[in-house]
Amino acid sequence: MKGALLIVRKELLELRRSPVLLLSMTSLPATVVVVPVLLLAWLVRAAPTQALDWLQDLYKVPASSPTAALVAVLAKNWLPMFLVLPIFLPILLAAQSIGGERERRTLEPLLATPVSTLEIIIGKSVAALVPALAITWIASALFCAGVDAAVWTRLHAFPLPDGPWLFATLVLSPLLSLFGNALAVVVSARIVDPRAAQNVAATTVVPLLGLLVIQLAGGISLGPGFYLGFALGALVADVALIALAVRLFDREKLLTRWR
Repeated sequence: MKGALLIVRKELLELRRSPVLLLSMTSLPATVVVVPVLLLAWLVRAAPTQALDWLQDLYKVPASSPTAALVAVLAKNWLPMFLVLPIFLPILLAAQSIGGERERRTLEPLLATPVSTLEIIIGKSVAALVPALAITWIASALFCAGVDAAVWTRLHAFPLPDGPWLFATLVLSPLLSLFGNALAVVVSARIVDPRAAQNVAATTVVPLLGLLVIQLAGGISLGPGFYLGFALGALVADVALIALAVRLFDREKLLTRWR
């Protein structure tokens, strides 16, 4: 694993020297946290009665429930958005890691080293997963803290994190991060342009965004059974994609295409 650790160190050093990439990684999580928390705070303190009545009818919340209970329902429905982050963030890093090295003309020296293909994939994967998971967990913690602070004066309880939030953050997020990274490696092995590879791989978050929209519109309510099944599906997809990534990462073909 010595070669893999050296690659992790190299990738993280290059990430520190890429302020634009770091900004792109933090801008989406910041928006995902700040916008809904401010909206929830407004609902608790200043929303007109007509808006609250409409939301109660949409989400079928009993009229006798306090306003903060309705706010808690809205906050829990935002969970699918936090499942987008662990997929999207590793894609940014992994696609740049392979395609970017090809553009910078540093791929050939790396492939010419005695480091094995498996070590290269492990090193680049860990370098993409660690910052992506750290940002996702920090964003989730800030969101839960913001929601709890917004409803405390009315509810006198902390609705988040609940069971689904903890499961999604601690179990599902790492699985989805691995999925996003492996997918980016597979796509980058076949697409030369790193920006095109990012765009192709990022289309995988569209179904999750669709679930978010449908749930916020009151069309469905995703429960523990869905998230458990989603985790099992993500685990199977991870194993398949990792095997495919190792197979497609052909050193000779990459060097030929790079030239």
